[in-house]
Amino acid sequence: MKRNTHVHICLIALALLIVATLLASPAIALKVEGARIALDVEPGKTYTAPIGISIKAEEPGETFAIDVMGFGQAPNDGSYLALDAAADTSPYSARQFITIDKQTVTLQPGERADATATISIPSGSRDGGRYAIILVHPAVSASGAPAAFSTAVAIPVFLTMKTGTVKETGEISAIEPPISESGKPFTVFTTFRNTGNYHYYGAVHNVTITDIRGNIVASVRSEPFIRAIVPGQSVTFTAAIANGLLQGTYQVNARVEKQDGSLLAEKKATLHAGSVPTTQATTIAPSKGFLPGFSGLIAVLGLSVTLFGISWSRKGRKG
Repeated sequence: MKRNTHVHICLIALALLIVATLLASPAIALKVEGARIALDVEPGKTYTAPIGISIKAEEPGETFAIDVMGFGQAPNDGSYLALDAAADTSPYSARQFITIDKQTVTLQPGERADATATISIPSGSRDGGRYAIILVHPAVSASGAPAAFSTAVAIPVFLTMKTGTVKETGEISAIEPPISESGKPFTVFTTFRNTGNYHYYGAVHNVTITDIRGNIVASVRSEPFIRAIVPGQSVTFTAAIANGLLQGTYQVNARVEKQDGSLLAEKKATLHAGSVPTTQATTIAPSKGFLPGFSGLIAVLGLSVTLFGISWSRKGRKG
């Protein structure tokens, strides 16, 4: 009992220490102007975009790095993520198109610094869009640790190719769950991936659930998705079924559409509310008077006796 009490005291002390450390860390409010770059571009041409970086007068000085990275998205909410070169394998990446004139900027309290992103479109580039993230973040010190606790700013880069065609398609790879508790609220999770060559905003998630007779028992339509979904990235849409379902088997139909109602992807899945129906094996009792496993042996012996009798009878006639 005393040992458990000591463990609890140590855990509480550790939690308080972590909270105190976080509260004592200087939080720098990094401000970035030009926090989204969206351009219509042509092959063989070069474009520039300004980036302004500043901190408030009451904040300590800081050195910030500016890196060009790949464009990723968090599956749960679609927030934009910066990918390093090894993870940036998309054919629609613009990471190698972009250079920054300053790798780092050092700001004193209240100062502002300007940087320029140069975007060079290779000849022969066409069709759809190209994407990257410009990440502004605290520079790493000589010891390998961030100079101070700060919030990084990810600048999404959306480049639309003026040449070629735009393909807006998608696919639903999974609908969960396959089983829910009967009569209780649950959530349908739909995993959707952009399989086209261009990003789209405002995707809408529609879920319809029907019973075995085809009657609609639940229907949910989401608000338009607030972030762009870029080619090759997946996000998970949710639909809350508030009233639950009676025990039985249902069909879930999930659709992802553009705001104008045009279909991007559709998929159906089976949902069981309550326990899943199971098939029970039927046990056949052995014949009375015989031990299990001996009936086949007795049949063979009986056949042998019959054949022996026939053979013996024929021999008797010949004699």
